[in-house]
Parts: sequence; C-alpha cells; structure tokens
Amino acid sequence: MLGLLFFLSIVSLNAQMSYYYKGKKVNLIVDRNYIHIIADEKFIKSSNSRQLFQKFNMEQDDNEPIHGMIKLRFKSTTTMQEYSKITESLKENRQIKHVLPFFERGDAPPIGTSDIFYLKLKEIKDTLLLRKTAEKQSVQIVKQIPYMPQWYILSIRNSTLSSSVDATNYFYETGLFDDVDPAFMFNFRPNCTNDPRFDELWGLKNDLYPGIDIDVCNAWTMTRGAGMNVAVVDQGIDPNHNDLEANFHSLSFNTQSNYSYYSSLAHGTHVAGIVAAVKDNNLQVVGVAPESQIIRVSNDLGGSSGFVRPEISAELASGISWAWNTAGADIITNSWGDQGGNFYNDFYSSTLENAIINAMTQGRNGKGCVMVFATGNYGAFGPVMDYPANFHDDILTVGSIDSNGIRSCFDAYKASGYGTKLDVVAPGSNILSTIPSNGAGYMGGTSMAAPHVAGIAALILSINPFLYGYEVRNIIESTCQKINQHNSISNPSGYIYTDNIYGRPNGEWNDEVGYGLVNAYAAVQTTCPTILYIINEPPITSNTTATSCGDINVQYVTVTNGATLTLNAAGDINVQNVKVQNGAKLILDAVGEVNIISDFEVELGSGFEIK
Repeated sequence: MLGLLFFLSIVSLNAQMSYYYKGKKVNLIVDRNYIHIIADEKFIKSSNSRQLFQKFNMEQDDNEPIHGMIKLRFKSTTTMQEYSKITESLKENRQIKHVLPFFERGDAPPIGTSDIFYLKLKEIKDTLLLRKTAEKQSVQIVKQIPYMPQWYILSIRNSTLSSSVDATNYFYETGLFDDVDPAFMFNFRPNCTNDPRFDELWGLKNDLYPGIDIDVCNAWTMTRGAGMNVAVVDQGIDPNHNDLEANFHSLSFNTQSNYSYYSSLAHGTHVAGIVAAVKDNNLQVVGVAPESQIIRVSNDLGGSSGFVRPEISAELASGISWAWNTAGADIITNSWGDQGGNFYNDFYSSTLENAIINAMTQGRNGKGCVMVFATGNYGAFGPVMDYPANFHDDILTVGSIDSNGIRSCFDAYKASGYGTKLDVVAPGSNILSTIPSNGAGYMGGTSMAAPHVAGIAALILSINPFLYGYEVRNIIESTCQKINQHNSISNPSGYIYTDNIYGRPNGEWNDEVGYGLVNAYAAVQTTCPTILYIINEPPITSNTTATSCGDINVQYVTVTNGATLTLNAAGDINVQNVKVQNGAKLILDAVGEVNIISDFEVELGSGFEIK
C-alpha cells in the first residue's frame, strides 16, 4: 500500500498540481528547494529530528514557528523522485502532521503554502452546508473573514487532505461553493512602488533609521505631482534616459547651442531623477514627484574646460527667465553656486539676481515660482553658503543630511553649507538616482538635497495650484521634522533641537539644519484645505487641477484657451460667476453636492462635466 501511495505521489507531482482561479484550472510547478512542515515544536528541537532533517537547512527568521510551521530548505537541489521520496518519509512520521509544498513562479522567489485556505459561500445562509462538508474531511472552520461575510478561513491541520491546494480543489469540485483560495503565502512588503531599487532610496524611505526620510510613500496616496513643471537648471540631462524620458517637458533650453553637453550630463541627470524619475515602470528608481514634468535648462556651468566664462551669469539668467516665461515652470531647482558667497559679499550679479527675483514675483501668472537652491558643500570650516542661494530671503535654501539624520560631511574638506540664510535640510549623502546611458548611480552633496525639496513643492502645487510661491515655502518650512543639528548619532530615533534656537516665522530654527528635515506627507496634508477658495483668479489658460479635503468655492473665474479646470472636493463645490469659453472645459468632482449658485456661463463648443 505504501509503495502505491509513493507511486501516486510521483505521478501527481510530475503531472503538475493545479488550483481553481475564477473557475479555471491554473497549473502549478512544485519547487523542489523548499517545504513547510507542521510538527510538534518539541520534536523539531529534539535530537530525534536531527537524522530526519539531515538533508535540510532550517530557515526561520526569528527561530520561532510561524503559524506552527517550519520552513526547510534542501541542502542540495533534488530530482522529482528524490523530492517525493524525502517528503513521503517525512509524512510517515507521526509527529509531523503535514508536509506542504512551495511552487515556482519564474524569477521571483517560490511561494509557499500552509495548512489554511479560504472559501466563499454562494449565499450567507450556506453556513450549515459548509459545516457538513468540512466535517466529512475533518477540516476546521477557523473563522469568518471580518467584513467579508461570505468568506471563511479553514484549516486542514487535522484533515487527511494533504495541502491547501488539494483542499480548495476538493471543496470547489463539490459545486456547492462560489469560490476558493489556497492562501498562497505572498511576501507582501510595504514598498509603495515597483521600481526595483526603491529599497536603496533611503531619502524616500529609511529602513535603517526609520523616520529620517521625507515620508513620500504616504504623500503619494494624495498626489504624485501631476500637472507641475519643474525646471532643472544644470549642466544638461540625458535626453534618452528610459527612467526619465516619459516625464520630460516638450520644451528644453540650451544656453549655448554649440556646446556638447554629453560629457557633463551626469550631474543634471542625477538631479532630474531625484525630482521626477518615473514611478511603477519596473525600472531602477523613482522621483519625489514622479508625475511632474522636467523642463531641461542646460548650461556649461563654469566652462567645460574649467575656464570661467564672463557670460555665465547672463546665460543662467536667460535660462531661468525662459523657464517661467516660455515653458511655464512652477518650480525652478538649482544645484549650483559660487562658494565665495560668504567670503566676498561686496560682489554680486545684478543680471542674475534680477532674473531670480522676476521668477519669484512674476512667474505662474504673478503667483511666483518656487525658487530652490542648494546651499553648497563648503560648510566644513564654518557657516558658509553659496551665492546666489544666500542673496534673497524668498529663495528656499536647502542643506544636506545623511541617513543618520545629521548635517552631511562629504569628505575632510566638504560639508553641507549652513548659516543664517539656511531654510531646510533634505537627504543629500549617498543618494541613488539616474545617470546617463540608462544607468543609476550614487552621488552626494547639497546638489542632491535641493531636488528633494523641489519635488515636494511640486506635490504641494499639484493639490492646490492657486497657492502663491511664498505660501508653498511656508508650508514646507512649517511642516519640517525637527532633527539634531550636531554631528553625532547618539539619539537616532528622537532628534530634537537642543541649542542655537532662534525665533523664525515658521517655528523653531537653527543655523545648521534650519527648520529641520522636509516632510512630504505633512506638507501635502497641510496643503489640502477644509475649504478651498478660488476667487478673482486670472483666466485659467492651461490644464489645472485643484483638490480640497472639504469644500471648494469658485467665484469670478474664466476658463479659456482650450484649458481644462478640474476640481476635486471631499465636500461640496459651490460655483458662482464662472465662465467656460469656447474650447475650454470645466470638470466638477464632489463627494458632496455641486451647487451652481448664479451667473454660470458655458459657451457653445466648451465642455462641462459633473462627476
């Protein structure tokens, strides 16, 4: 009889196993490297088990059985016949209740099974039918799945059914039940993207020092930056990078048309990836605002041969001015500057400063672009910040921290710039991002910190594009996480300011880490208002989306130039004195009510939709 069972087992495994999914059979291939066993815990730890388990390595993360199971890995790859013979010998031992298979799934790790499975009743009243069928096979009804009244968890622990797959097949083939599920043991992880190197992006999610990151995964549940344009003023960006190309703005600007940027693309490509590398494309990395668009503003910073050209300030000024005037930049991020900013303060570029001020005051139809600058890397010997980052209070200046949460020290001579003009800090040490030729690599510097903040600004404005630039800066500064300004890691889980505290408009501040570590989630939560007022706005001339966690009140607004204005409200939307011109469109999406109060004009050829 035993020989017959052994023969049938080999036949079954060679013929593949299968289970029912949506009424159809799905073939499974047994993985011959792992098994789960359910056995008495004392037996597992006893000397009697040593000989029985001599062909296995025991794998258990915490050395304690999970759900009463032990995971065993074969010490060497087995043939199907060897696998069958060994598993059958384990089943003969009375102290081992079940030997449960793993199944192959391509390049991914094999997936395991346990003694439980799930079953769905055809009707809620079929519980008596379930009980009678389960009793026939000594299957235990564990419990009803909470909030899913027709689904139940069952166990084969005391049954003659050999696996959860066999059990689901038996129950489904009776024709008495609506659906079954073998309860495959998926290795679900809390990652919020499928980009394969996300685990290395400590600035977005820090597993070693939890909380010392910008908390972007939670922010992505609210927004990913759609509709925002971020100008990256740098040495050029690889135009064909497969993790960036989909997010490039249609317009780009080179300050020198005859300059070959390819030799200098690494820095700008790295910065651009931090801002907006594409999300969920199974490629490399992801940016902070992965649905925003990158405007490429390329310049031969400092000269390709190291020679400082006299026209450099004018070229940068031209690029910044083009970004908001022509390409419609919402945010302009700058990871460059002159380290002499703190050493000779009597030297300035009026041309460059004028371009920056114009962007901050006239950009975004008068609401002002958010201007982000890196503080520079010369803070090793004192409070030094680069110029022009330090020339105007409305510039959002960004220093760097490392993964421990301390101000970055890049080498013996370089550290994150700091001083009285510092606003915030962001991850900047050992940052992974895109590099030319479809690659990804590590760089460090305040150059890497600034684009983290530019990405957060894009997330904020994608929720409420009607904010002024200074309001975006206030949100970012006031929602920072307070961290320790000292170069020590004595308290990695609870950094607080201990001295050098000065009064500033947006909370506690000090000269080494500013208002603290930027926090994307806290920022976007603050951005989503209880009531959003859109009143007396300039004509909406480009596609615009605004979101409110409560009501939206719209008054004296015109949508024109073929633009679409989309309003999303968790509460009501109230519309008054609104005009939608020919070719334009208004979309109102409210969880509550849409109230058209008065003077609502929709011209012929325009669009209007209430969702």
